[in-house]
Formats: sequence, C-alpha cells, structure tokens
Amino acid sequence: MHPILFTVLGRTITSYGVLVILATALAWLIVALLTRRKIKDIGLVFLMCIAGGFVGVVLLRPIMRIPAIIANWQYLTQFGIEGFIGHVFGELVFYGGLIGGIIAMALFCRGFKIPILPIADVFAPALAVAHGIGRIGCFLGSCCYGIAVDASHPFAVVFPKHALSAPPGVPLLAVQLIEAACLFLISAILIIVYKKGTLKGLTVCLYGILYSITRFVLEFFRGDLHRGIYGGLSTSQYISIVLLIGSVVLLWLIVKQSKRQGDGSYLSNIS
Repeated sequence: MHPILFTVLGRTITSYGVLVILATALAWLIVALLTRRKIKDIGLVFLMCIAGGFVGVVLLRPIMRIPAIIANWQYLTQFGIEGFIGHVFGELVFYGGLIGGIIAMALFCRGFKIPILPIADVFAPALAVAHGIGRIGCFLGSCCYGIAVDASHPFAVVFPKHALSAPPGVPLLAVQLIEAACLFLISAILIIVYKKGTLKGLTVCLYGILYSITRFVLEFFRGDLHRGIYGGLSTSQYISIVLLIGSVVLLWLIVKQSKRQGDGSYLSNIS
C-alpha cells in the first residue's frame, strides 16, 4: 500500500519496480537450480522471453483498446502527447507479457533449432513464482484490487488516501495476495512434477491448466472493472479460456504421441 520506497538522484523507486527485479532474479535462480544449465542456450532463451514479455505486457491493453481509441480519438488528443501515451500505454497486463514471452521463445527456439518443450517445462514454475511476487507488487501499488467486502472479512484490506489506483477507505478483497498465494502453490506443484522427470511438456501444460482456472475464477472478484468487460467476462477470462483449451489439447497430443512411441523420448526433438 506504499508504492514509493525511496528516492535516488531525484527519481522515485517504486515497490513494484523493485519486486519486478526481484521476481526476475528469483525466476532465473529457479531455472538455474532445476536445470543446472544443462539445457542448451537456456540463458539466451530466458533473456529473449524477458524481452518479449516486456513488449507484450505493454502492448496488450492498447491493442484491446483500438476500437475505443478510434471512437474517442478527438477527445484523447486533448490530453496532449504525454497524456495520450500515458492513457493508452499506462496499464501493464500479465497475459500480454505471457503471450509476448511465448512468441519470443517460439521464434528464438525455432530459429536456432532449440527444443521448446524442455525449456517451457523449466520456465513454468519459475514464471509462477515471479508472477506471484509481481502480484505482491500490485498489492503494494494498490492496482488490480478486489471487490468491496465487509470490513470483517478475513481477507479485507483498506487502502490509504495516497493509494494510486484503489478507492481509499473502502474495505476491498485482497485478491492480489490471494492470487500470489495460489501462484506459489502452483509453482510448488510444478517443481514436484518437473523433478519427477515425467513426460516432457507435462509441466508447462499443467501450468496452463492450473493458472487459467485460477485466473478465470479470481477475475470475478476483481474490482477494477475499467480493464475491460465484454459479454459479462473480462479480457483475461477470455484469454484464460483459450489458454485452458490450448493446454488441454497440447497435453492430449503429448500423451497420445507418447503412447504411440512407447515413452516420452520423442518430445526432446520437438522445436
């Protein structure tokens, strides 16, 4: 609930920015510990995913807002260039980062003929942990807040007057912390599955299934409705549905091909 930590050379350092750096470092630590760098070019793929993720996390919301931007163009131009950019690009979306990271990883791995599934498997638990830390940053920055609840609710939180996004003085569900806890649990499950060395691709598919369901449900408890609601569902819920279906289909193909081959060794050659 205190977005600004300290000031360095006249610039404010926010808790969210610090936690993003911490999340990235911890994600790499998890990847390094799980693989011991035995996977070819794992560090380069990690950096490409980070780059693609940062692009995607910024661009998804503006892309979804294109119809509104066109319809309200004259009104938006009254803000000036700086105000216009801040309004259009001022919101970060996790799913945009996930999509951007996947695209970057796919292009890089295909270009350099690096197997995708083994890398995706080890990235999945690291991503879940990093995302969980990011959600704590959301809580401290008062964004992505929950619905209004009774003050006696065990997960109620009241943001102060200087909160950047959440309405101050109103008991709100601490949905950011709930999602963070879910993500840490998902990461623990994925690490166990990964270390058992089962089918290549199982860990990342399990991530897609578990997180998509978690996110779909938690979206009903979000209070920041300005992020986009279409047909009763949010943008993130539609993406969750696509992620769930894609993960289930991929898992079905993996299991089907594994049975055909007699084991999961064929997956090491998928790129």
